[in-house]
Amino acid sequence: MDTAAHPGTGRIGVGVADTPGGLAALSWAVEETAARGGTLAICHVRRDGDPDRAATGLAALELTEPDLARHIRAARQRLDRRTAVALPAGDPVGALLELSGELDLLVVGGHEGGDPLHHSVPTRLAARAPCPVVVVRPVSGHGPFAGHVVVGTDGSAAAAAALRAGFAHAELHAVPLAVVEVDVRHTGDDYWFDDRFLETHFTAVPAPLVTLAEQVEPLVARHPSVAVKRAVYGGDPVHGLRRAAAGAALLVLGRHGRPMPAVLRLGSVSRAFAEHGDGVVQIVPERVAVRAARTPAGGTFSRAVDRPPR
Repeated sequence: MDTAAHPGTGRIGVGVADTPGGLAALSWAVEETAARGGTLAICHVRRDGDPDRAATGLAALELTEPDLARHIRAARQRLDRRTAVALPAGDPVGALLELSGELDLLVVGGHEGGDPLHHSVPTRLAARAPCPVVVVRPVSGHGPFAGHVVVGTDGSAAAAAALRAGFAHAELHAVPLAVVEVDVRHTGDDYWFDDRFLETHFTAVPAPLVTLAEQVEPLVARHPSVAVKRAVYGGDPVHGLRRAAAGAALLVLGRHGRPMPAVLRLGSVSRAFAEHGDGVVQIVPERVAVRAARTPAGGTFSRAVDRPPR
């Protein structure tokens, strides 16, 4: 994907910490930034409230968290310094929400261990950020769509936003895409249809698969290089999507938009995957703001202590 032809796709931000999840989020964000040819805002939120450390930036971080500073420097080298680093103090959610207003994508690590505060961070960001949020966790399992981009859909406007994001990601990374609907009325085996090879994995064409085709066909025309599979799973939506997304490169889900209160924007499925899950999950707002591809004039990114050259 040429980001010059698609403005508003290349400004990525990542919340990092010296933890496995925080470093995994940094690694994923670096590779996504490189693929998009964009810029990366790296945000490490300090809880100690020390206002002096921000003035010295990475030099101070090297004294207190040398491993994290080393990973950040490696990220800047990988991206040819197309990065900015911010070290604000205070509430991680507040700092990352401020940053998210300037971004096209926000990346964070998933829940680790039993820390309830860390556990709540991805969920609160996914519910409130104006841009899509990616939650990075280790990929596990090997389902029928391993290595695919999997998009969960229910025919809603939020699901349509997830479909658009899923097709764009699959096209950019040249990976196949599986569109999955979980139908609680379906009690038989899971089934799917491969658009490229016309492979049929069921004995009769069910109505939900016809509905899926209607949702997908306009995007197939816009992204002809993407190999598409359409699937219908039975049972509980969360359990069905966990089966479908086992081993997937990315699971994409939609989120309700404003004016709905933030606490209600995540449905039961998107909330479940923001809180707990395997692999990488992207949660896309129903309406994503279109931003010009330029350096922002205000906010956390603009006050970064280590900026890319002009």
